[in-house]
Amino acid sequence: MVAKVAQHDITLNLPRRPTTVERYLKIVKFALGRDRDVEAVAKHFGCSPATVLNAIRAFGVTYDQVRRRRSLPQLKVAEEYIKLERRLSERDQKIVEMYNSPEAPTLEQIGRAFGLTRQRVHQILKKAKALGVKLAERKTPPEGHWIERCQLCKRLLELQDEEPLLTRRQIAARLEVPIWVVHWHLNRLKARGLVKRHFGYFRSERLIRAITLYNSQPDVSAWKLGRTLGYKNLPGIFCELEKRGLGYLLRPRTYRARGRRRAAQAGTVIDAKQVFRKQRGRRAR
Repeated sequence: MVAKVAQHDITLNLPRRPTTVERYLKIVKFALGRDRDVEAVAKHFGCSPATVLNAIRAFGVTYDQVRRRRSLPQLKVAEEYIKLERRLSERDQKIVEMYNSPEAPTLEQIGRAFGLTRQRVHQILKKAKALGVKLAERKTPPEGHWIERCQLCKRLLELQDEEPLLTRRQIAARLEVPIWVVHWHLNRLKARGLVKRHFGYFRSERLIRAITLYNSQPDVSAWKLGRTLGYKNLPGIFCELEKRGLGYLLRPRTYRARGRRRAAQAGTVIDAKQVFRKQRGRRAR
């Protein structure tokens, strides 16, 4: 395909790509006004003699005319054509802005927004990069998953803000996806530190209910709450959570020991377990 440019009564049959026009322009300028044959010019540029002849024909002259003359008006027209082709249109500027946006859309998404194919969007971005426009880096993350582009990861982050205590089965039911999909995406989010450890950590809905009731009823001990929910050793379970770094889920409690109030702070459950061991030891004696 060729593009026709008419100016000052000069008609040129130039290629569509500006890079090819620039190459043709260099060839013509190198051969202009010099007594060199076609093979010497082709050897200088590392191309075939047919390419040199195609460059001469694109400017509407013969090779003998190029060698005899020292200037050609067609060269200025070709330079203006390159400048025009090197400019970005309003649509191309919008495509570059959308590509550089924080949402990091894919080429397919950009193409749907402007009614273009993925390949055409790639060509526009390549043209903008050649013009010196800075494009956002789109390197694949080390974990092989692009969280910023993943709609499911966004929904998981929103669900964490709404309800942080959920099992993975409950999350899968809320999002209507298989549980293994939730498991895979949660691991990527936790590797980046975007979700808290307890989100999707528990498998038992009864344990989540026990944590919720324990925090909402400060007068009820872990023992009484465990008997109500059917746990044999709920304080021991809470102690294990603290060892695993999930003690922030349990509110500090105040226990009574030997008729005195005993204020416990971060290690409330551990203190309760120690009291239970002492009472058990006394009974054994």
